[in-house]
Amino acid sequence: MGAEYFFKIEGPILENNIPLHIAIDSLSNFQSILDRTYLALKGEKKKFSKKERQFFQLRATYFEKGSFLTYFEIFLASTQLTLPFITALGPQNIWDYTRESFNFLKIIFSAAQKGQQPQYDFHDNNDFTVHIGDNHFHFHGPVYQIGENSLKHYRKLAHLAEQGVSLITAGSKGSEDIELSEKDKNLFDLPSEIDSNQIELKCEIFDFNKFKNSGRLLVPEGQVLPPGEYNFSIYGDQDNVDYIYSMLRPQVTITCLKESRLNPFAGEAVFRLHITGVTS
Repeated sequence: MGAEYFFKIEGPILENNIPLHIAIDSLSNFQSILDRTYLALKGEKKKFSKKERQFFQLRATYFEKGSFLTYFEIFLASTQLTLPFITALGPQNIWDYTRESFNFLKIIFSAAQKGQQPQYDFHDNNDFTVHIGDNHFHFHGPVYQIGENSLKHYRKLAHLAEQGVSLITAGSKGSEDIELSEKDKNLFDLPSEIDSNQIELKCEIFDFNKFKNSGRLLVPEGQVLPPGEYNFSIYGDQDNVDYIYSMLRPQVTITCLKESRLNPFAGEAVFRLHITGVTS
């Protein structure tokens, strides 16, 4: 039998019975976090296949009521552990990298919440150092990828505070390695800011929802924003007919306000465009 770990959620919503949707959401996102660690250590993409599930599983040994407490083991099929992989991947390695990635995310998002942009130095051995002001934090190479790929699942766990969950912890016996409390519910949600200066863009509007007055557009090379796809919404009380017809054109010109937010992985990033006008 391998090492035993625990995953626990507490809060007023669990005082009498355990709502099934809370249990399922929390366990599903926790499993996905461990999946991201496993895939990163294997050097694979972030999508977890059904076939891969044969080789990597979390196996619950038992549950306890009161709060919602799950004890589990990390199972790896031995047929997958081939050299040099066998020395880099094992239940304890997977847990150690998961713990380290959580600490990494808490550090950089706590800084971003204060308006501080982390700076990174990547070393020849693929390890890296995070610089935040006069503080420096050293991490092993896979931690960056694991943190980036598991972020949305930590965000969903943190949001359970909005449904009556006050504390989420996970770890090994005698050690709470991962902890999210009510004060962390918005830790991974960074505030955005709308620039008051209008910009002009040539772009293609390829998706539009007439009920929400929002959609997606594609910005080509040579514009004031980096090329790529952007979310947009109609600013103010405009007729959405022009936007519906604009999808028939290969390119339109828009004026807009950009809404940006700090990205602790890559600096400031445009979150959404607020279109003030569109012409052919």
